[in-house]
Amino acid sequence: MTDLMRNIRIVEVYSDIAGYKKGASLGIEALKASSKELNTDYFEKLQLESIEDDSNNGGESQFLHAKYADVIEPIISKLAHKVKDIRNENKFLIVLAGDHSSCAGTMHGLKMAHPNSEIGVVYIDAHADIHSPYTSGSGNMHGMPLAMACAIDNLECQRNELSEKEKEYWEKLKFMVSDEPSIKPENVVFCAVRDYQEEEMALIKKYKIPLYSVAEITQKGISSTVEEIFKKLEYCDHIYVSFDVDSVDPLYVPGTGTPAVNGLSYEQAMQLNIELIKNEKVCCWEMAEINPLYNTSKDDSTRVFKILEKVTQSLLNNY
Repeated sequence: MTDLMRNIRIVEVYSDIAGYKKGASLGIEALKASSKELNTDYFEKLQLESIEDDSNNGGESQFLHAKYADVIEPIISKLAHKVKDIRNENKFLIVLAGDHSSCAGTMHGLKMAHPNSEIGVVYIDAHADIHSPYTSGSGNMHGMPLAMACAIDNLECQRNELSEKEKEYWEKLKFMVSDEPSIKPENVVFCAVRDYQEEEMALIKKYKIPLYSVAEITQKGISSTVEEIFKKLEYCDHIYVSFDVDSVDPLYVPGTGTPAVNGLSYEQAMQLNIELIKNEKVCCWEMAEINPLYNTSKDDSTRVFKILEKVTQSLLNNY
């Protein structure tokens, strides 16, 4: 292991309880299988740590609007403290997650490690993930991580009445670090978001969150898009990049739980992440929602693994 590799830590999150479809917890093992098929030693070269969903919860959630919040909260808490510990060692963090709810733990953990810093978020996803239990039509919490980290209820658009237990867990999920939001919504930039509800768009407009559509990214080009993103976040001390594979068009990456058409091309997703990781303020990169149960060929997970491999190589070249 080189000195540079010692500066990188991978955290694997084996959970898909918050997702609409189960199977994302299998994504990490699919990446490892692809690595072996390609005869790489990627996972042998880097230090790995794992977080498991040990709830053994196979039944229906007791909650309607914050499904499995009682199971999700300890997973997010464990991830947050793991992220804090790794950042306190000044390591670069790669998180490989199941469903995307876990990224709330990543953001909380970054705030734990950098309590006095401005933290920026580049959110590459087909979905805005900024619903709360008060506004979500499904109650699936993989659509709520940004609301957790930004401590947003969006009561102006409220459609649901929560039980007292749901409120209790939601407050825990929002204020895991302190009585303040871990992330300011003004510090978020969206890329490739195209499947969202009016309640989420109300927040995007309220906080003036930049949203780079696929068409805009295509028109501007990757380099100009990345340059604009970092200009927007230039006052941030640390930047986190969260990459949900459903940001890619299902033509190229069908193996995800909530695919949405008209997404990024495979090459766009590759280059966008490679360029973002070059910035010295980026301290954490996350990939989520790989669901091999929905692959259409054995090569689907391999394509996703190649993004992971090349992004890591870009990191090593620029760290």
